[in-house]
Amino acid sequence: MAKTTEEPQPWTAPTASASLGGGPARACRVTRESDGTLRLSLTGFAMIGVDVALLWTQNGTGFSIVGTVVPPPAGAMPGVYMRVDTTVGAVDRRRSRRVSVQVPVVLILPSGQMFPGLAIDLSLGGARVIVDLDVDDLGEEALIDLVDGLAPGESVTLEVLLPDGPADLECHVRGSDELGDVRLLFVDVAAEVRERLDAFQRTQ
Repeated sequence: MAKTTEEPQPWTAPTASASLGGGPARACRVTRESDGTLRLSLTGFAMIGVDVALLWTQNGTGFSIVGTVVPPPAGAMPGVYMRVDTTVGAVDRRRSRRVSVQVPVVLILPSGQMFPGLAIDLSLGGARVIVDLDVDDLGEEALIDLVDGLAPGESVTLEVLLPDGPADLECHVRGSDELGDVRLLFVDVAAEVRERLDAFQRTQ
């Protein structure tokens, strides 16, 4: 599968999807301000310092970036303002607590294909997962499905096997350093699941 080196520019997309603090994804328009901040056409209050996950499609390719809510510039138009690193494609600005763990997971692709693995890095906003590629019946077709399903911007489901039972999390793929090593961004996290993740992290 060909990789693109195109610079992510969410302000060129008609609409994007924004998730604040792991909450529900909301459609918005993105505009780029002169100081480099991005304005999201969202209504309501957004706490300064909260993580923002932004997802959009650009020339047929899915992109995602993570930034942080910042105060609106003086005299600015209403909206939520966020700042991301200048190296937009490799942003990691998570402020939620992140712990090193080894938690069994099952990665479920849009095709329904399921891959067992381990979450080795877990926060309330995302995870780093190592997929078990040593499964005996893992054929070439399954590997192709895995490569396609873990392309940046793709949506997958992660079943995390917490001590108090499994928890399903909807995710967007942020990137993959190599086959089977993937970074995921959680979206639309249910309050109950968020509380269970937080409680689990406090025990680590």
